[in-house]
Amino acid sequence: MDGFSIFDSIHIAWLISISLVLIISIYYFRYLSFKQQQLFQRSVFWLLLFLEIAKQIYLIGTAQYSYWSPPLHLCGFGIFIIGWHAYFPNRTTATILYALTLPGAAIALLFPGWTMDPVGGFLHIHSFVFHALLVVYVFVLIFAKQLHTAFRDVWRAALFLAITVPPIYMYNARFQTNFMFLNKPVRGTPLQWLYDAFGASGYLVSLAVVIFLLWIMLYLFPAIRKRRE
Repeated sequence: MDGFSIFDSIHIAWLISISLVLIISIYYFRYLSFKQQQLFQRSVFWLLLFLEIAKQIYLIGTAQYSYWSPPLHLCGFGIFIIGWHAYFPNRTTATILYALTLPGAAIALLFPGWTMDPVGGFLHIHSFVFHALLVVYVFVLIFAKQLHTAFRDVWRAALFLAITVPPIYMYNARFQTNFMFLNKPVRGTPLQWLYDAFGASGYLVSLAVVIFLLWIMLYLFPAIRKRRE
């Protein structure tokens, strides 16, 4: 079967299924003991790592491996940020998960870049399950009030981007790839609106502005709720 379209019946079915899994996971996680919660978090990390290794093996085995294959998207980095946080939680990992991994994975699920992959194929299923796990991991910690973030720590996410974006940009330029969507947007997504509005020269600047505005929104609502409480 061919690929799918954004918000068609296949896409919506996946989003509904992921939402149900998310709700069940949030409810389930709250009633686990501390050690069981740790096991849950570490199990998500190892499952993510297994899925990525399986993907790499699949691409090699089917002669599809290319410069596009390494996990150099923001969600690919999410594997290792989650692993770091699952074993050594700290303010840096919490901030990156909340400010980058969660919105990145959520936007990827809403506006997937794998619409051309055959429906029901390995890459199709892998992409939805992989990004769903990223969202589930962060959300269960948020609702369990175990992901402690503050706007004063957002510089940690900014520093992470400052370290990772330049080499990824150079990799893209060298091998004609588009990791982290730094060179061009995915068609039919909000990033395309930025590209159309500001052109290639203003795309990255407008993207940085949008990310900053997104951070304000992410931190503003919890701050208001906390102040009311």
